[in-house]
Amino acid sequence: MDQNIRSKLRAVVLECRSLLEQSIKEELQGRFGIYASGKNGHLIIEDETRMGHLDREEQELRKALLDHLKLFGAEGQTAADALDQFIRETAFTWLNRFVAFKMLEARSLIRETISRLGNSNGFKMWLTEPGNEAHLPDYEKGDLPQNGRGEGPRQRAYRSFVFAQCRKLSEEVQVLFDPDSLPSRFFPRPRVLKELVDLLNDPNLTEAWQPGNEETIGWVYQGFNSEELEQAFREVRISKKKFEARDISTVTQLFTPKWIVQFLVENTLGRLWLELHPDSNLANSLSYIAPFDYRQKANNKGQRIKSVKEITFLDPACGTMHFGLVAFDLFVEMYREEMANAGKPGWPEKPPVESEGEIPAAIIANNLHGIDIDLRAVQLSALTLYLKAKTLNPKVQLKESRLACANVHMLDGDNLKQFIERAKLGPTHKRILTALQDRLKESEHLGSLLRLEEDIRQLIAEEHERYKREGRQLLIPGLAEQQFEVEAGQQKFWEKLESQIKQELDAFVRDHTGAEAEQTFFAGEAAKGLRLLDLMAQRYDVVVTNPPYMSARKMNAKLKSLMAASYPDGKSDLYVAFIQRCLNFTSPKGRVGMLTMHSFMFISSHEKLRTSIRKEAVIESMAHLGPALFDVGNPGTLQTSAYVFRQEEDPKVRQNAVGTYFRLVKEPDSEAKRRRFEEALINLRAGWDDPIVYRYSQGDFDAIPGSPWVYWITPGLREVFEKFPKLGEIAQPRQGLATADNFRFLRFWWEAGLDRIGFGCKNTREAQATGKRWFPYMKGGGFKRWYGNQEYVVNWERNGAEIRNFINPETGKAYSRPQNTDYYFRRGVTCNRISSKLFSVQTIMHGGFIFELSWPRCFSGKDNIQSSWE
Repeated sequence: MDQNIRSKLRAVVLECRSLLEQSIKEELQGRFGIYASGKNGHLIIEDETRMGHLDREEQELRKALLDHLKLFGAEGQTAADALDQFIRETAFTWLNRFVAFKMLEARSLIRETISRLGNSNGFKMWLTEPGNEAHLPDYEKGDLPQNGRGEGPRQRAYRSFVFAQCRKLSEEVQVLFDPDSLPSRFFPRPRVLKELVDLLNDPNLTEAWQPGNEETIGWVYQGFNSEELEQAFREVRISKKKFEARDISTVTQLFTPKWIVQFLVENTLGRLWLELHPDSNLANSLSYIAPFDYRQKANNKGQRIKSVKEITFLDPACGTMHFGLVAFDLFVEMYREEMANAGKPGWPEKPPVESEGEIPAAIIANNLHGIDIDLRAVQLSALTLYLKAKTLNPKVQLKESRLACANVHMLDGDNLKQFIERAKLGPTHKRILTALQDRLKESEHLGSLLRLEEDIRQLIAEEHERYKREGRQLLIPGLAEQQFEVEAGQQKFWEKLESQIKQELDAFVRDHTGAEAEQTFFAGEAAKGLRLLDLMAQRYDVVVTNPPYMSARKMNAKLKSLMAASYPDGKSDLYVAFIQRCLNFTSPKGRVGMLTMHSFMFISSHEKLRTSIRKEAVIESMAHLGPALFDVGNPGTLQTSAYVFRQEEDPKVRQNAVGTYFRLVKEPDSEAKRRRFEEALINLRAGWDDPIVYRYSQGDFDAIPGSPWVYWITPGLREVFEKFPKLGEIAQPRQGLATADNFRFLRFWWEAGLDRIGFGCKNTREAQATGKRWFPYMKGGGFKRWYGNQEYVVNWERNGAEIRNFINPETGKAYSRPQNTDYYFRRGVTCNRISSKLFSVQTIMHGGFIFELSWPRCFSGKDNIQSSWE
C-alpha cells in the first residue's frame, strides 16, 4: 500500500473516530443522562426519575453501563476516565466492524452489507429469508415515524440485519463481533451511520479494502491511536510525565516495514523448514533468506519426523498480526508441500490435513499464536487471520484461534470465593487460582513480559511437595506420581487442572447470565487469564516480533519497579526485556527473530545481556539497519537491527558459530535499505562477495573488552586488541566536571582576560594558592587532531566553591557534579564521547586544565603521556 493511500486512510480513520465518539457522548448525555463535567471532569449521572423517556431495553442498557463504570472504579480508575475509555472502545469496535464489512464485501465473503446501507442487496435478501418476516413490514413502512434515536422503521430493521451479520460472524471471530457486548448495544444512529459509510466509501480508499491488503487493518489501528501517541509523547517531552499503563500499547506502536517482516519470518520459519526438508522446493521462493548450506546442516537421523502441523509460531507483541500474515502464507506452502510428499523418505507418513481446503483452519488452530497487551489489537489480529483464511477458502469453518490478551483484570472481592464455593473446588485449585489472580494484577504493565507460567509451575511443584510432606498423593486421573518430577508432567497436571477450571467457569457464566455485571465480568476475565496462561506455558519453534521500545526514564514508577524485579539485566528498556522473554519462549533448537533498537549490541550496560544471549543461542543472521528505518519522530535517534537467534545447548557450537551480517547503516531510508539488502542477496547467490556482508565467528566478539557485537572489524584490527595492552591498562579514563550551568560558570579566555586566569597549575592546591578566579577548561568542540579546543575557562575560585554550592533549593542536592578533582590540572589525553567522524584526541602535554564530563580524559599511572602511547 503506497504512502498516499496510507495518508488518506489515516485521515479517514481519525474523522470516523471523532464522528463516532462525539455521537456516543451526545447520546449518553442527551438520552441516558450520563456525562463528564467540563469543569472538573467529574461524572454526572442524572437521577433515574428523569429517565422516563427510556424504554425497558434502554433502561437495562443504562444500568449495565453504570455497573460497567462502577467495576472500573473499583480498580482505582475515576468514573470519568472509565467513561472516556468506554466511549473510545465503543467507537473503535464499531469502526473496526465496518472496516471488516468493507473488506469482507470486497472479497465476496458476505453479501453487500454496508456500502449502500438500507439499499444494500444483502439487507434486502435477508428480509426475505425465513425467520426475518417480522422485519419486512418495518422496511416497507419507510423512515417514519422515528424513535428517540432518530430511527424510523426501516432503520430499525437495518439495525437488526447488522446485528444478525455480527452474530453470524461472531461464531468464528467472537472477540470482534460479539453482539452481546456492551459496546455492541450502542449502535451508531442513522445520521452518523450515513456519514461513517460515506467516509469509508471514498473512491481513494477502494484499493485499501481489496484482497492482498490485509495490512490495512494494521494501518487502521495505527491511525486510530496516532493522535493519542503524539499527545503522550508531547506530555513526556514537555512536562516530563511518565507513561502510564494505559499508554503502553499506544506509545510503543510501530508498524514494521513488510520487507523486514519477510526477512525475519523467512530466516526463522523458512530456515527451520529447509533444515527439516533439504529437498524442499521452497528454497527457490524464499527470496529474503540469508544463504546457508541447509543440505549440510540437516541431520535428522534417528529423530522423529516433525509434521508442519506441529510447528508452532508465536508473536508475543502481535499488534494486528503483521508477522502472522507473512507466516500464514509460508505455512500454506509448507502444508501443500508436505501433502504432496507424504510417505516419501524424510517426510511424515500421513498428510497433515485431508484436503487443501482444511489448511487455513489448521494453521489458525495449530500453528499461529499471538499475545498482545491491547485487547483492541487482539480483536484486529482475529479479523486479520479470519480474512486471510476466508480469502483462501471461503467455506472454511474457524472453530478456534490461538490469540490472547495480556491485560487481564480479575477483580478483588467475593467473586473468586463465590466461584470456588459454587464449583466445589479443592484447596489446590483455590491456591492456584488465588495466585493467578494476584499475578494478573501486573499484566496491564508487563503484558507478555509477565512470567505467569513460571509462577504456576512453581506453585504446582509446591503443591506436590505439600502432599508429599503430608504423606498423601496428588492424584489426577491419567497422571502418574513420578511425572511431577519433570516439567512435562507438571504441564500435564496443569492442563487437566485448567480443563476442570474452564468447565466450571462456563457453568458459572451460564448460571449468572443476567446477574450482577461484576460476576459476569469476573468469569470473563478469569477465562482470559487461563487463555493467556495456556499460551505462555507453551514453548515455540519460532518466536518473531517487533517488541515495544520504552526506556526506563519514561516508565511510570510501578512499571520501573516491576522491570527491575523481573528483568534486572533488561530493566533499561522494554525491548531488552523482550529479548530475554522471547528466548525464554523458545523450545530447544527454536529460533527468535526480532527487530529492536541496536544499542544492546554495543553499550557496556548491556554486557551481561550479551553474555546471557551467547550462553544459550547463536546469532544466525542480522540486518543491521542503523538510523532512518522508521519515518517517525527523529529518524536518526531510532537506530535498529533485525536479527535471528537459534537456541543451542552445545557451548562449542555456540562459540564457533558464524553468523551472516548485512550492514545497512548508511542508506538514508527504509526503501534504500531494502534495495541494498536485495542487491547483496543477489551477489551472494551468484557466488560473489558484497562489501556490506560480513561473516563473523561468535567467539571473536570476545577479543574486545565487553564483547560488543562489532562484526565489521577486520581480522587485523581484532588482532590488535588480542595482542596489545588495552588503553585502560596503562591510562585510566576519568570523567570530569559537570557545572550544570555553563552559561554562568564558563567564559572564553579573552572574555576573562589573561591576568585573571591561573595558567600552569599542577593540582587543585596550586590553583587555590593563586587566588585566581578563572582556569583553563577543556570543554570540547569540533573535530580536531591532536591539539586544540582550548578556548574556555571555568570559575574554579576557592577550589570551585561557587560551583560546589550550586544547590537545588527544593531538594538540597547539588546541581553540579565536580568529579575526580584529584585529576584536575594533570597531564592527559582527552577525547569526545560522541563523534560521527573519525576518532580524535587532544593531548595536554603540559597539564594545567580542568576537563569536562562529556570530554573524559585518560591519565597514565606514571603521569607520562608519551609512555601511554608507546
